[in-house]
Amino acid sequence: MNERDSEAVFGLLFEHGFRQAEKDSEADLILYNTCSVRDHAEQKVFGRMGRFRGLKERNPSLIVGIIGCMAQEHGENFFRKNPEIDLVCGPSNLRQIPDLVDEIERNRKPRLAVDQLGAKYGLDDISYRSDGLKAFVTIMTGCDHKCTYCIVPYTRGREISRSPENILKEMKDLESRGFKEVMLLGQNVNSYGKFDGRPQGAPLRDGFDFVDLLEMIQREAPGIRRLRFITSHPKDAHERLFKAMRDLPMVCGHLHLPVQSGSDRVLRRMKREHTAAWYLGQVDQYRRLVPDGTLTTDFIVGFPGEMDEDFERTMELARRAEFDGAFIFQYSPRPGTPALKLKDDVTGPEKSRRHRELLALQRSVSLMKNQACIGRTLEVLFEAPTRRGENRWAGRTREYKRVVASSAEDLTGQFRDVKITGALDETLLGDLGVDGLRDRQRVRARI
Repeated sequence: MNERDSEAVFGLLFEHGFRQAEKDSEADLILYNTCSVRDHAEQKVFGRMGRFRGLKERNPSLIVGIIGCMAQEHGENFFRKNPEIDLVCGPSNLRQIPDLVDEIERNRKPRLAVDQLGAKYGLDDISYRSDGLKAFVTIMTGCDHKCTYCIVPYTRGREISRSPENILKEMKDLESRGFKEVMLLGQNVNSYGKFDGRPQGAPLRDGFDFVDLLEMIQREAPGIRRLRFITSHPKDAHERLFKAMRDLPMVCGHLHLPVQSGSDRVLRRMKREHTAAWYLGQVDQYRRLVPDGTLTTDFIVGFPGEMDEDFERTMELARRAEFDGAFIFQYSPRPGTPALKLKDDVTGPEKSRRHRELLALQRSVSLMKNQACIGRTLEVLFEAPTRRGENRWAGRTREYKRVVASSAEDLTGQFRDVKITGALDETLLGDLGVDGLRDRQRVRARI
């Protein structure tokens, strides 16, 4: 979501005559888009304050702004603790940025704009994209679930969906400009259909939901080769979605379905609205309907009250579900969330131990899943050269597996059929045949 917001803010500023500076030392305006989901992300932001302070000392007219979720969470506290900050602007107020910058330039006084939480005040129709391969399209903002550890409902507001017509207009623009892959974004895309209190999908038909949206895009923007989406709440994932993933050629077979814990006791404390058994039932249904699809998830270890037996149930679920990949986080208290009232009683070293143990298990499962791909030929969209060495290119399969292959040709933007010849836990190694370089050992050694 933040990447899409940054793209939209840049487009908004571009429309108002701003141009991108090559270096921050040359800038007249610096906006830092922030995330407050994890404490680690916030600490990185606070760590940058000294850098901004130095830039302001060298250029007193420089305007520095904090935007995004941390702006919504901390508000005017940013000004008290960081006098170098001129602007604090929440996610729902981003459209105001050009006017706010003008006010700051005229009056040289800080401006706070965090009062539109949950309002239909976004940047749906704003974008600045150079023609490329992949694009992000926000279809909804906010979340109506109230997981006790999560700050999103308090920084992004309630769920509000963009109209199908507005989304389709953007999709057709991307199609006309040659974009090949689009990621649909939302805190919970599966609950798409809440149109700011109005009857759902009024111009099209009542009850227009996420699967209807996927079907519409498939029908009306067929030039988009791949369509992805993130994120899905388990409670709102259902058989109709899985069948759409199976039946719509454009929709890629990758589902990110965060589970967070394998312990029902911990899930209740998290207010996740599902049990471990119910979640595994969803996994089985997905695998039955989308047999070639991949499945990834999120885990939180060390949640308040998580005991050894709770963690072991998480390990059991990870073994049973056989995820293709997982993001694993150590719990960190977030101000303003209900979980802050719970005693953070799992020690730091114990959180680290559980993180290491679950990560080791997941890596072994990911390696097993990737090794099962050896010998198969998969379609890969190559995105860029790898960071190490020459003639090595990285891309993604339809199932979102990373593939590295060698070629003397620039593969950027090409769809190629690649035979999988090797596997690591996070990467598949591939051979393009006569068009590729044959030095696979060299690729393996230097990824």
